[in-house]
Amino acid sequence: MKYSNVTSLEDFYASQLGGCLAKKISQYLSNRISCGESTLILGCGDPYLNKLESENLFYAIPAGYKTSRWPSIRPFQTVVVDEKNLPFLSYCFDKIIVINFFEFSKHSRQTLNEISRCLKINGDLIIIALNKSMLFRKIKHIRNSITEIFSCLNSKNFALRHVFEVGEKSFHEIEEPSPLLLKTAQIFYDMVVLDASREVFAEETVFDLQGALSLP
Repeated sequence: MKYSNVTSLEDFYASQLGGCLAKKISQYLSNRISCGESTLILGCGDPYLNKLESENLFYAIPAGYKTSRWPSIRPFQTVVVDEKNLPFLSYCFDKIIVINFFEFSKHSRQTLNEISRCLKINGDLIIIALNKSMLFRKIKHIRNSITEIFSCLNSKNFALRHVFEVGEKSFHEIEEPSPLLLKTAQIFYDMVVLDASREVFAEETVFDLQGALSLP
């Protein structure tokens, strides 16, 4: 996957609006991350790394991501990955935070399968995405809308708990979100935060669950 749009993302986060939204979202993430939890950030993590405090925080950069620099924050906890085959053990993360990735991905469902594999039972998946209906329509290669990401998430055995619309002057929870409601609300917000929990897959065996939960 080629991220020829990454310069536009860097320009966005360097702007007053981008900095404001990153600050609001970082505050939310800080409240959701505990120091003892193992957390993975996948995607465009640079604007958020220096605002999050956790010793067990890791950063995965998709292989096609043309980043202009290697992150100075946690450089030894950063790895380049194939989003279709994440190089992590099963059930190894308490939380996975995906930032500005699914909007551009051709492999959303494959990546969600990998995220499901790497998350612990009842682990948290937090997705941060641009609303392409707003000013981001000028950013190249945005493939998936918020409603498409939402639908894909629901089809992969994740329980969606909270959806927040984020704007320059707002951080508002959408009550009882649905694809239709999100599509209607797209004219009002710049970014969205989807906060979900990983459910147990029907095909997961008792042996798998015992291993994940460290049961005898």
